[in-house]
Amino acid sequence: MISQFFVLSQRGDNIVFRDYRGEVQKGSPETFFRKVKFWKEDADGDAPPVFVDGVNYFHVKVAGLLFVATTRINVSPSLVLELLQRTARVIKDYLGVLNEDSFRKNFVLVYELLDEVI
Repeated sequence: MISQFFVLSQRGDNIVFRDYRGEVQKGSPETFFRKVKFWKEDADGDAPPVFVDGVNYFHVKVAGLLFVATTRINVSPSLVLELLQRTARVIKDYLGVLNEDSFRKNFVLVYELLDEVI
């Protein structure tokens, strides 16, 4: 279903990255962040869905962090967005607080949770 899952900080730093299918290039977090960053500078509100070079980027912003999933196939957007929101909620339940520092301190736990959830 999804090819990659990653979490980006507000500065665009890659905090968590997991490639499940190997069909999307490894530089996709940078590509996505550039598109979202330029949208934020040009307009108000959240960035629209991003589609670049045949890759769909689905994202939700939770506690200042961008939770992103990529796919090359057509999937239900509501399904992927719900998966991202619930994954963020599960990680928050385990870490207690959802911020960049808690991700970095508990990255092993976060990767184990991702392997179980997705």
